[in-house]
Amino acid sequence: MKHIGIVDITTVGACLCANEIVAQAAKLTSSKKHPEFTMHAFSYDEYYEYIHRKDWISLSNKICESIKLLEKVGADFVIIPSNTPHYSIEMIEKNSPLKVINLIEIVADECHRKGYSKVLVLGTKLTMQGGLYNEVLKSRNITSITPTDDICDKIENLIRNEIIPSQINSTTVENIQNDIKKYDCDAIILGCTELPVVYNENNLEKPVVDTTRLLAHYALQFANED
Repeated sequence: MKHIGIVDITTVGACLCANEIVAQAAKLTSSKKHPEFTMHAFSYDEYYEYIHRKDWISLSNKICESIKLLEKVGADFVIIPSNTPHYSIEMIEKNSPLKVINLIEIVADECHRKGYSKVLVLGTKLTMQGGLYNEVLKSRNITSITPTDDICDKIENLIRNEIIPSQINSTTVENIQNDIKKYDCDAIILGCTELPVVYNENNLEKPVVDTTRLLAHYALQFANED
């Protein structure tokens, strides 16, 4: 099996993704065998500063530093379990010494495969309001819906100030949950790899595209290919 390199932007999402790789491998085989993987992270504040400034060139350079370190320890390809940094994916792919799996593309393919025509995109405020998924979904004849400014602010606060630092308030989660249920859509993209910690198909009462686990499953499949 190929060695998976994981670029850890936010550790909650990266660890959830890594754990899903192991869990999914266990479901598919009785041998408990899973691919070798290595995770690397710089301090989160370094990534956040570039993202906050929308400095995608500097962000891609920082991520490529991680990729080069992962290459040195034997990684064969790389995943980035974080949605917003994919604004710089073209630059990352161009400068990376290893193949990088494009999370946004595989999520859009999954929506198309399941026949969704209208999806609500959740994530950081920049992911939602910056239209990270808009064009790639449009190319597959899928309409993307962005929550209102107020709800975007609430979700941003939940991600940055509660989920990432592991200080989750159940009231915050429930209030946003009730807001999300009001939207008319075929499915909901959890376009932040931390959101599956608090949301799923059961509590949102709609089909969910879990970007964290989808990436893990794709990475496992790719690692097993010749």
